[in-house]
Amino acid sequence: MDRGIRHGATGTDVADRTARHVAGGRAARPRRPLSASCAATVVAVVTVLAASPVGAAPGLAPHERATAVASRTTVYLEATYRGHLTYRQDNALRREAVVVRRRCSGIVVNPDGYVVTAADCVRPAPTDLLVDALHTLGRSLAGRNQLAAERMDDFASAVMPTAVFSGSRAGDPPSVTLHGQFGVVDPNHGSASGTPATVVSSGSPGENALALVRLQRPNLPAIELSPATPPNRGGDDLVVLSYRPRPGNAASTEYAVRAVPAAVTGRDGQDRLRLAGDLGIEDRGGAVVDAWGRLVAVLDAAPAVDGGPTASAVHAAHVAEFLASAGVTNRVSEVDLAYREALRDYFAGRFSAAWRRFDSIVRDAPSHSWARTYRDRAWERLTVDGDAVENSGTWVRYLLSAVAGVLLVALVEKVRRRRWPLRLTRLRAVTAGTTGEGPPGGGPARNGEVVPGDNRTGSTDGDPPPVVAPPASQPE
Repeated sequence: MDRGIRHGATGTDVADRTARHVAGGRAARPRRPLSASCAATVVAVVTVLAASPVGAAPGLAPHERATAVASRTTVYLEATYRGHLTYRQDNALRREAVVVRRRCSGIVVNPDGYVVTAADCVRPAPTDLLVDALHTLGRSLAGRNQLAAERMDDFASAVMPTAVFSGSRAGDPPSVTLHGQFGVVDPNHGSASGTPATVVSSGSPGENALALVRLQRPNLPAIELSPATPPNRGGDDLVVLSYRPRPGNAASTEYAVRAVPAAVTGRDGQDRLRLAGDLGIEDRGGAVVDAWGRLVAVLDAAPAVDGGPTASAVHAAHVAEFLASAGVTNRVSEVDLAYREALRDYFAGRFSAAWRRFDSIVRDAPSHSWARTYRDRAWERLTVDGDAVENSGTWVRYLLSAVAGVLLVALVEKVRRRRWPLRLTRLRAVTAGTTGEGPPGGGPARNGEVVPGDNRTGSTDGDPPPVVAPPASQPE
């Protein structure tokens, strides 16, 4: 009740104060529609929350998603051929010991060590192997100052008609060893640290010339063949992963996986994809993958055709047929599946979930260096940036909380608006029924009583207020 009433103010004072309060206070303001106010607040909340990026990916290196999956499955292959090159020069028969090394890439398609690559790498045609042997000898002669470096091609062309590359005995093929390696590779020390391998199957030259190699190493990370049909043109998200010399140091002999974007320009008569990109003969056997590291094709030859495609590739459907003919299925281990799920969380910005998944993988497979690396990255991003889902991904829950808050405020406002007319009516009733001589404390006027039933000053909201009856006449 108003302070003036509690201290026995006169009815005139109360009326004046009430009039001033009504004229300058809340009762004089036009009411804003409650529904419009709530709607405007809800729209504002939704707009703010919707503006937050949901599942935003962290900053990525080029092709990082593809390389995070498929680089682990790319293997460096080196076939070493040892024999003797016999040739005739200046009417003299010559015989030189020669070691030929052919390097290429391969892709693990089954955890049991099965690798698919280009047949030209591990089982080249005899003519191709002879050309390699002649160029190898030419470099050796140039190093001994017995041949000018600029004449190596002329030397190979001149002696090739009489040249034979054979084993230690005439008529025997040169001996061959094959090994594979992962990670950064130094070919000068590759044979000692590499994993031995054997050729299981290979296609005929001129066909979809693939070869199936088996490394003597189990539990390998394997790639997943893409079920989608590759485009006849385009495919801007395709990436070629293959082993190339590491850039930046001309003296370095190390090889590492390099990612190069490529686009499909068409198909040849054998249904192989023709690709455009910064590709060369050294990329043969490399993996053509999509944005999520699934195998789209295996890189084959790289013909040097002016204005034409820079490479051709055997697409995944033919790869699957080739594997089936060899009795091998494309399979991914449970660890690899868990790793891919963790990567999906990471690249969606769900860093806390990604960290938990990567950490579980590291506990189960301590040698999984990629999972360890991305576990550390996920923790760093979670610490610095927070979790995209926790910050904005659970925006539905935040939206519901905000709407509940708006409705609660609206309810309080509605109750307050209902009680204010009730209070004002009571003040008017007290004003109308007092003589100015009422006792302190705001009780009823002397000889007066509260009687129900009179609603002349009642409010249109809520129950009708009580009315104070006028005082009884005083005897003289």
